[in-house]
Amino acid sequence: MVVATTDGRAFYELVSLLRRIGVPFSAHLPWEQFQATLVLTTRGEMVAEGDRNILYYEDMTGDDVIDSAMILSSASRGREELLVGVDPGRRIGVVVHYKGILVHEGVYGNPAAVASLLRRLLALRANTRTLKVGFGNPGMAYAIIREASDLLGDYVLELVDERNTTGGGMRMRRDVEAALRISRRRGWAIDA
Repeated sequence: MVVATTDGRAFYELVSLLRRIGVPFSAHLPWEQFQATLVLTTRGEMVAEGDRNILYYEDMTGDDVIDSAMILSSASRGREELLVGVDPGRRIGVVVHYKGILVHEGVYGNPAAVASLLRRLLALRANTRTLKVGFGNPGMAYAIIREASDLLGDYVLELVDERNTTGGGMRMRRDVEAALRISRRRGWAIDA
């Protein structure tokens, strides 16, 4: 991955995001010769395209979740699918897969925060969007579904048996790991 720009603000924001999400990159001037699977640049400094993937700074949203999904998935040739796994509970574990790549994981404190994330994820182009919600805590699962009810036309909703999804380890990490396991299981499709 290469950041190729002379625009100071674009360079700073792109490099900061890449560092936050732990993606290795190199920096080049736009007119230099280099090889890369993905080039991050500005529209005014377009580099010769050839067979490269190019992501423009102007297309970034300022939302770390959406922008990291765009960057991580740009190098992927996967199908345009969005998959969200949710482990309901006091701490709600959430994982997001886009084009087959894990692009976000986090722990949320309430159903409204999860619904807000689901709304933001609509900005990503996807042929299918699937929301898999664990059903080990039915009250919290229904609270999340109620909070996101206006979005259920955009997502395929599946309820997943979450037995044996929560392992040991640190408390916050455990919720994310459970959400990851939920996202990988087959659920029961629910008509919204």
